[in-house]
Amino acid sequence: PKESCLNEAASKDEENIKVAIRSPSSSSSSSSNPLLTNPTQDQTEKPLSKKQMKKRKRYEKLMGIKKRKKEQDKAVKAAKAKAEGRDLEKERQKQHEQFLCGEGRMKRERKWLERLKKIETSFKVCIDCSFEDLMTPKEIGSLSNQIRYCYAINKKSYHSVCLSVSSLKGQTHENLSRVEGFPDGWKTRAFECSELGLEEMHTEKENLVYLTSDSENTLESLDNSKVYVIGGIVDRNRLKCTTIDKAKSLGIQTAKFPIDEHLKLCATKVLTINHVFEILLKFKEHNDWKKALLDVLPARKDIKSTDDAAKELIKQS
Repeated sequence: PKESCLNEAASKDEENIKVAIRSPSSSSSSSSNPLLTNPTQDQTEKPLSKKQMKKRKRYEKLMGIKKRKKEQDKAVKAAKAKAEGRDLEKERQKQHEQFLCGEGRMKRERKWLERLKKIETSFKVCIDCSFEDLMTPKEIGSLSNQIRYCYAINKKSYHSVCLSVSSLKGQTHENLSRVEGFPDGWKTRAFECSELGLEEMHTEKENLVYLTSDSENTLESLDNSKVYVIGGIVDRNRLKCTTIDKAKSLGIQTAKFPIDEHLKLCATKVLTINHVFEILLKFKEHNDWKKALLDVLPARKDIKSTDDAAKELIKQS
């Protein structure tokens, strides 16, 4: 009897608590009681600041543009396939079957083995990451992303080269370690990296050419026996002459792209690491500096061909 009385009393207490929580009169008391409030509810009800609203609108706009571009690309591919009399559905099915049996991967590996033979006889590119101490965490993050872009460009290109990264350690290495496949997976695609410095990783100094816009020497062509060094530095044009000073201290020859000879830039001539790397690949493909520069440099550089600039000067005169 005592146990049944206790159970009845307990059940009544539970009912009273439920009623108290559900009743409108308890809303004021629940708001004052931190145990009864929902923390996620308070977070969602917080109004966004003007800055956050701008960021959200900008993000939504970019996502909208990306979605429309994807749909346009899809429509163009479908129209092209239709004009060529191809069945996209059958092609997708065949690709899926190849993926399941591993045929697609074997095909890619065979292609890369053929490409590696050409890479062995080509010039090499090294990114020197010995400037991490001079950069902010944000700049180091940008450096890590630019190295990733270089790897992706090299992997997709039909004119790949051996890409290496020297003095890779600290936060830059930590950032890249979060990327799937780094470094073991990358090494199968003409990539190598080391904590060793530039002069220790590439011991033949006479074959090194440090690319810097501060150099007095202009590149006319690319030598397949050379290793072209790109300074792994993102400084927003803050650290001037850093790369050329490093090259001089190591006794390495320097060179710069022939930008002035082919283009007129209204913006800075300092390029990102991935742009420098892609220009080298484009020149290898076309053997034409003007085409290589125009294909790679972004529109924000306000680029004009030297021929166009000369025509404008004639018109003005």
